[in-house]
Amino acid sequence: MNKKNLLIVMVLFLCSTAALMAQHSLFDNPDYRRALELQRMAEAAYDEGDYLNAAEYSREAEQLSAKARKDAEIQRLAWIANSWKNRAEGRINFGERYDAAERYPDIWPEAVDTYAQAVLDFEAARYEESTVSSRKVVDLLADITAPVSATRSTALPKYYKVRLIETARDCFWRIAEYPFVYGDPWKWRLLYEANKNKIPDPSNPHLIEPGIILEIPSAEGESRSGTWQE
Repeated sequence: MNKKNLLIVMVLFLCSTAALMAQHSLFDNPDYRRALELQRMAEAAYDEGDYLNAAEYSREAEQLSAKARKDAEIQRLAWIANSWKNRAEGRINFGERYDAAERYPDIWPEAVDTYAQAVLDFEAARYEESTVSSRKVVDLLADITAPVSATRSTALPKYYKVRLIETARDCFWRIAEYPFVYGDPWKWRLLYEANKNKIPDPSNPHLIEPGIILEIPSAEGESRSGTWQE
C-alpha cells in the first residue's frame, strides 16, 4: 500500500472515531479502546516508515471501529425502547389502579395487548418494534384520568419528601401519579417547574435525590397544607 492510500485509510478511521466519541457508551467498549490503541500503533509505524504494518494496524482498527459502532447503535435503540416501555408500563399501572378496564372498555384491551407485544419485542431484542408498540400504548392511554374522588380529599398535602424506593424509584412522573398528589403522571411538569432549583441539575428533571422536600403546587383550585406522611 502506498503512502497516499495509507493516509486515506487513517483519515477514514479518524473520522469514524470522531463519530464514535459522540456516543458515551463507546468509552466502555473494549473494541473501541482496542481500535484506538491500534490506530496509535499505526501512526507510530507510519512515522517510522513501516508502511506495511501501519496499513495492517489501520485496517484492523477500522474493523473494530465498525463493530463498536454497530454495538453502540444497538445500545442506543435498547435505551430508547426501554424508556418508552417504562412510560407504557406507567400508563398500564395507572389504568389498573383506577379500573380503566371498566371505565375505558373501548381502548383498554388494545392497550394491554399492545403493551404485552412491546415487552415480548424488547425481550427478543427487537427494539425498534418494541418502541413502536410502547408509543402506541402511551398514545392510547394518554387521556385516561383518575376518578375525581381518587384525586381529591379533605386534606391534600402541600409537601412531599422524596423516598428511596428500590422497585420503582421516585421521579417527578411517578410522584405526580400518586393519588394524594395529582393522580395523573402527565402533570409531572407542575412539580418540576416548582422544584427544579432544588434538584442537583435544574435542567435535568430525571435526576432527583431522596430526602428532597418537594412543594406540590395546587392544581384546579385544590387546597393543600402540611407534609405527606407515609
